[in-house]
Amino acid sequence: MSAPVPRELLNVLVDVDRAGTITTTFDLGDPFPPDLPAEWFTHGVALTDDRDALTKHFVARLSPTETKAFVYEFSSNTEANYDASPVQDRGTSVVARFPDASLGTSRLTSAAGFGTVEGEDVSADVPVQVL
Repeated sequence: MSAPVPRELLNVLVDVDRAGTITTTFDLGDPFPPDLPAEWFTHGVALTDDRDALTKHFVARLSPTETKAFVYEFSSNTEANYDASPVQDRGTSVVARFPDASLGTSRLTSAAGFGTVEGEDVSADVPVQVL
């Protein structure tokens, strides 16, 4: 398997099943220029509440040496980490599952996709569709 390549984030699909698993599909466009450093990069979904406060991030992080998924909850400053098994790099998309997770608060008002390369924002306010 080849090393993952950072790509433009086009849109995100989020599926919430009855068993308590969140599945995100990050649809990707063209690769970023090869001169952009890419030791690691992320694709994620940022959730905000009715006060415009961030509530959660659902993130897939990829690098040549590590792949993982995690959920960061801002209200409690806690993070749930998952190993590489729930993350599938399909080239033009990345699918990440977050077992036993929830979108959270009933006060959720918006969701936006984002992408970073080595912590620098390269995609922001990417459309998210919750199925």
